Amino acid sequence: MDGQNLQNEQNNQGNYQVPPVVTGGGQNSTDPLAIVGLILGILSIVMSCCAYWGLIPGIIGLVLAILSKKKAKSGLATAAMVCSIIGIVLALIITILGLVGLSMLDELNAYY
Repeated sequence: MDGQNLQNEQNNQGNYQVPPVVTGGGQNSTDPLAIVGLILGILSIVMSCCAYWGLIPGIIGLVLAILSKKKAKSGLATAAMVCSIIGIVLALIITILGLVGLSMLDELNAYY
């Protein structure tokens, strides 16, 4: 390579443009309330086997899902609401069944 070609190559290397950086923001960002509501809704379903312990995250998740739904209607907020309601209903059913079972055990002890 001669000096002229080397100098042309070096000049051409400096002419590259950096593509613009696109940041994710604005309307497409996910609401943190919906994410936390969904996590608490799933946790309430899992904890519903422990009687009333599933009610606590279920109610908090439902409140957060409703607040998120008021801000912007998203599928994640709807999923959080559904999971929270399922967790609350399961926790109530298991709590009621547990109380009925305990009362039946108490009646059995009265006979023996």
